[in-house]
Amino acid sequence: MTKFARFSINKSIKYGIVKEDVIQEINNPPYQDYHITKNTYDLSNVSLLAPVEPSKIIAIGLNYKSHLGNKKMPTVPEPFFKTPSSLIGPEDQIIIPKEALDEKVTVQPEAEMVVVIGKTCKNASAEEALNYVLGFTCGNDVSARDWQKNDLQWWRAKSCDTFTSIGPIIETSLNHDSMNLKGYVNGKVTQEQTTSDLIHNVPKIIEFVSKFMTLLPGDVIMTGTPGDPPDIHPGDTTVVEIENLGTLTNFVKGEN
Repeated sequence: MTKFARFSINKSIKYGIVKEDVIQEINNPPYQDYHITKNTYDLSNVSLLAPVEPSKIIAIGLNYKSHLGNKKMPTVPEPFFKTPSSLIGPEDQIIIPKEALDEKVTVQPEAEMVVVIGKTCKNASAEEALNYVLGFTCGNDVSARDWQKNDLQWWRAKSCDTFTSIGPIIETSLNHDSMNLKGYVNGKVTQEQTTSDLIHNVPKIIEFVSKFMTLLPGDVIMTGTPGDPPDIHPGDTTVVEIENLGTLTNFVKGEN
């Protein structure tokens, strides 16, 4: 069981392996060949970042029954894209755009389990799909609902700067299909489900997506959110907590 992190210290960005309260630096991202260096850092002295820099962020819509509402259950995964420029990490600010505030757009967080791809993947079968996975992390798919409903495309509803948060670490070995997932706003539980309730599980998602596009090392797949996410406003604090993956905290701010 290995926990990978990407972090900043003394204005330098590094990768490492987390062991209790210490990070052991590695010389390359964990999805490349790497060796462990002699450098160690106290976890309290570093700033954790989004654990990877993906070439693409794929998200799966309507993947929990509790999130369907009156919509039909999808027979195949329903992917959409979020831009890499929307990515932030632990303790970063979610900034609601001025236009969204002016238009009183409903903005909501979505607590999700995130898959991190470790090897180039094309036309993978469900049976072999997990061989291409580096590990798992927490994610928050921030969504501007009015724009999502009314725009022809979801480009700004899902991909405003800071609208995708992942972290704090990548866990490489765990029973990902039976973990408890919770979302909080200001300390109150607002979403809760187990990952066993996914309509399309991780192998099926990878099998489907890799039929049509090549997944590259470091790419991430957000697997969907449960229930009815709450509204968020400037001044709020969001937390995604997933069993064995830790907590991902972000602070909501309005754009000036």
